[in-house]
Amino acid sequence: MAEAKRSQIKKKVTAAKSRNAARAEAPGLAARAGEAKDKFTGFARQHPIATVVGGLAVGVLVSGLFRGSPTRKAGRKLSKKAMGLATLGAELAFSYAQQAIEAANEARQTGAEKLGSWSEDAAGYVASARDTARETGKSITQALRDRIN
Repeated sequence: MAEAKRSQIKKKVTAAKSRNAARAEAPGLAARAGEAKDKFTGFARQHPIATVVGGLAVGVLVSGLFRGSPTRKAGRKLSKKAMGLATLGAELAFSYAQQAIEAANEARQTGAEKLGSWSEDAAGYVASARDTARETGKSITQALRDRIN
């Protein structure tokens, strides 16, 4: 039984040594951290404004996670003001829509009046044309009768 324990421990030690050797061959954690630092520093030098804005955004997000943070207090105040502005905007939109509806009704009424006037004028022109056609027809009929007689 002791021999089985020893062989099991030897297998574990051998496996650990091979894992450590594999880790030594692969880039280490320190090397990867240095590469990440170099990449970030390069980005920050190329894009300083984006770096500052990103840092502020992350700071605001982290600050918002805490209950008594100034970010949360400011958020509450801003949300109240935003609701007030949204209400004002809705009232203005409603007023504008109401004015647009009134203007459309006035235009409809004016159009209907003009259409009625035009239809009266057209009826007068048709009646005049009918009367003229009737008189012309009578004159032609009279002229034909006079020629035949």
